[in-house]
Amino acid sequence: MEQKELKTFVQTVLTEASSFEGYVIVRAQSRREWSMRLSNGRFERVSTGEDHGFGVQAFTESGATGFASSDVLEKEIGRKLVAKATQLARRNEALGTKLNRQIWDASQVRAEEVNPAQKTFEEVPLADLEGMIMTLHSRMKTVFSQAVWQTSYRQAEEIWCIGRTDGTLVSFAVPRAVLMHQGTVRAEGKAQSTLIHRSGMDASILYAELEDHSLEEKAVNRAKFAQAVCTAPQLPSGHYPLIIDYGLAKGLAHEAFGHAVESDHLNESVLGEKGKLRIGLRVARTGVHIIDGPLVGDWAYQPYSANGLLRETVTIVKDGVLEAGLGDVFSASEAGMPVTGAGRAESYTHVPLPRMSNIRLLVDRSFPLPPSLSLMDEVKSIREILVNNEEILEGQKNLLLLGYRGGQVNPKTGDFVFQCDGIIDVADPDLPIYQPSIFSGKILSALEAIRGGLGEGCFDAIGTCGKGGQAVPSSGGSHRYLLMDPDQQVSLGGTQG
Repeated sequence: MEQKELKTFVQTVLTEASSFEGYVIVRAQSRREWSMRLSNGRFERVSTGEDHGFGVQAFTESGATGFASSDVLEKEIGRKLVAKATQLARRNEALGTKLNRQIWDASQVRAEEVNPAQKTFEEVPLADLEGMIMTLHSRMKTVFSQAVWQTSYRQAEEIWCIGRTDGTLVSFAVPRAVLMHQGTVRAEGKAQSTLIHRSGMDASILYAELEDHSLEEKAVNRAKFAQAVCTAPQLPSGHYPLIIDYGLAKGLAHEAFGHAVESDHLNESVLGEKGKLRIGLRVARTGVHIIDGPLVGDWAYQPYSANGLLRETVTIVKDGVLEAGLGDVFSASEAGMPVTGAGRAESYTHVPLPRMSNIRLLVDRSFPLPPSLSLMDEVKSIREILVNNEEILEGQKNLLLLGYRGGQVNPKTGDFVFQCDGIIDVADPDLPIYQPSIFSGKILSALEAIRGGLGEGCFDAIGTCGKGGQAVPSSGGSHRYLLMDPDQQVSLGGTQG
């Protein structure tokens, strides 16, 4: 369903809700997706899917709410859903549910955003996509035959329209695409795998890859590194000077910090006190900044919240000081922060929650790093820059952590445990490689340890963020690498299971 059709439907449902004395939000979504996966020269899966529907969230005058959804976009269903949502709201009011009238204070917004995609969703036929993916996959088998390669491609388009009874009506499209190569290598009976991606808005990423082969080059470099990791020794546990890549930095900013400033969980956050965000708290050195906000063409792009508010770019940490949080219209006031349009929903069947979009960790003190180097040439360049600028901490290992494989965080205590692909000691001229180790500690100690950056900003570390039973796209990054001092509350060591 096209953007204008969704908009017309939402207006129709809002008309049906005009007799209700309370407040109504209507969220309509149309989604379509193509995905495919190849392994060892053959297609394992090719799938297509479409889905559309709408949800109605109703509020009584006192602020009790009810929600109902349907996958049928028809006027009569709209009338029934408004009645059902208002009935649920009144029932919840009678049960003594928590009341919230913040939506009445939300500013009215009217906007219709143009789809930012360079190529429309169906501009490149599915058969042509399959041909390009097979070509790219076959090249991987040829250029590095020592690995078992899997190649996948996913292309999706979401169209949203959100309307409210105060006259708000916003519509926008979110196109996204990702190409991934996963390689598995073996050496001396041990196996390691690596996963590299290239993301964008549409099939343009395939044409770009066919021309420049940049993802192919990265994948081969990482596969060779994984091969070396297979036979590498284990690192002794300890507290080391670290250099982390931007994927790991994104994980640190997102998992260990971003969730801690979302307005609905401040009672359970290390950055909250009595349910309020601890604004003014020093969490890092001067010159360290954490920013969250939508970037056009990004995997997690969303220009408006699922409540119909502008998605603001928020400077969470400025010069090492906690300045702001990610507030949605229903929980921001209680958390002592302004509304920033942070509400996101996985689909029309969900009620929005405050969530990150693209979160990036930046520092003022950084060193330039030459572009387009092979992995080990880049590592040699990192060592040279650090030595020339007296940034190598003498007498100990200075460890470069490559890759982010996820982890766990306790937002109440600030404890985190992350995993990486492998480690290189850049203090040693021979650049010895070590097996992957667990990167763990206290988030505030980790932030305080950041002393500088290497290279340009890289913000395309993508993933899927789960919260409250909902999964939404996430992304972010930092400089190509971040420098961290050793800290007794940040450890490296232990093998990954």
